[in-house]
Amino acid sequence: MEAHVPVLHPGEMHHGKVEILEFPVVMIDAQSMEFVDSFHRFVHPTAMSEQRIREYIEGKYGKFGVDRVWHDTAIPFMEVLQEFEDWIEHHKFWKKEQGGALNSAAFITCGNWDLKTKATGMMTMMRELQMPIVGSHHLGIDDAKNIARVVQRMLADGAVMQITAKRQSATGDVKFLFKNRIR
Repeated sequence: MEAHVPVLHPGEMHHGKVEILEFPVVMIDAQSMEFVDSFHRFVHPTAMSEQRIREYIEGKYGKFGVDRVWHDTAIPFMEVLQEFEDWIEHHKFWKKEQGGALNSAAFITCGNWDLKTKATGMMTMMRELQMPIVGSHHLGIDDAKNIARVVQRMLADGAVMQITAKRQSATGDVKFLFKNRIR
């Protein structure tokens, strides 16, 4: 059975609230370790003022030269989510009618602030594996690609990936499968 691993990059923190500014996903085949596809959208936040958004986007994305692209293409999160659902359904990993359960896929993130967990960080993992960064650190799609490279390397080195948490379709509750997870 073919398994694919979409790699997500978490959102940005603003005044104690998480606002997602990018929704980047890189899909790799966990068996062949090959790149399959990617999904990337800029997200227009709802809790920040327009002035704060302009300042933040210029500061975050201006140095990469993509601030204009963000302003021209950012869409509300619910639209991004619908496009993402269509994308994973196109890849036959998910069907809304089946309660939203994943089929032969798992998401990998570098920490999950929504679930109050965190990893040591992408840069630390890359240093430990002596891997150079590709692209720009903190540009979500580049970070997702680098995390995918770390996963590919770990799989090539014989690491066994295990599901650490599952969201229950019926209730939306998260069930953690390891007691000694990082908090």
